[in-house]
Amino acid sequence: MNSKRVNFILPANHSIIITGNYLVGLLEGDGSFYLNKQDMTVRLSLVTTTINREVLEKIREHLLSLLDEHSYMLGSTTKLINIYNKKVKADNRPISILEIYQVDFINNILIPYLDGIKFITKKSQDYLDFRTIAHLMLEGKYLTEKGKELIIKLGDSMNNNRLSTWLSPVILDKTFKSQLDLLIKSEPLIDIDSQGRAMIISKKKYIRSTYIIKAYFLNGSFNYFTNGISCAKFLHVSNVTITTRLNDGKPVINKEGLIVANCIKRIKAYSSRNSYRKIS
Repeated sequence: MNSKRVNFILPANHSIIITGNYLVGLLEGDGSFYLNKQDMTVRLSLVTTTINREVLEKIREHLLSLLDEHSYMLGSTTKLINIYNKKVKADNRPISILEIYQVDFINNILIPYLDGIKFITKKSQDYLDFRTIAHLMLEGKYLTEKGKELIIKLGDSMNNNRLSTWLSPVILDKTFKSQLDLLIKSEPLIDIDSQGRAMIISKKKYIRSTYIIKAYFLNGSFNYFTNGISCAKFLHVSNVTITTRLNDGKPVINKEGLIVANCIKRIKAYSSRNSYRKIS
């Protein structure tokens, strides 16, 4: 982030229209691509003064418009594209930050979108490293000690750390690049199924999910739910029942023995096959 460029005020009658080039211009000036080493998440952030938070809100709308119907249901009701205010020192204006770190959305929606737009500053190098790290994280390459070490080192080389004027720039030698190439080409350690569930292959353990639930009713109608809790409340059954019926596909029956849904199914969100809707 270029902290010297966040203090600007838009005219009262200014109409904010977000385009790909406009977004990349903001990212090059006031954005950051980085790796959060505390929770091993790859992140994009964009900052502005809180008085101009509307710019971030419009960017959120623009990015959500890239999604298909089902992905939009999930993304628009969660913190997929999170915007929050942050207090700063008394002599500075408060700032607002837009942040994205959901790895499926980043890989399948955001990166294909940004790949079609040209970066014209050195921020392009950070973007390319961000793209590499995002791919490695999606495939679970951070789960091995060596993989995590390489990913962290690549993350440490981004942003100011790559500048020759930086006190201790991080230099990536040929050995590192060779090891990174092998890591990229290695087999995935996480499998993402057709229902949007990501599983650590070696442990057969699900670690995240990106799906909505579609309930089919006796009268031929249906309804969507963005999580199991809301589905359970609507059907007046337990969360355990929802999980069980999602797995076996049998009718959902309440405590009175009545069928409240013919079946319920998971619908994958943020899929590279159908979630990205290209717009100008």
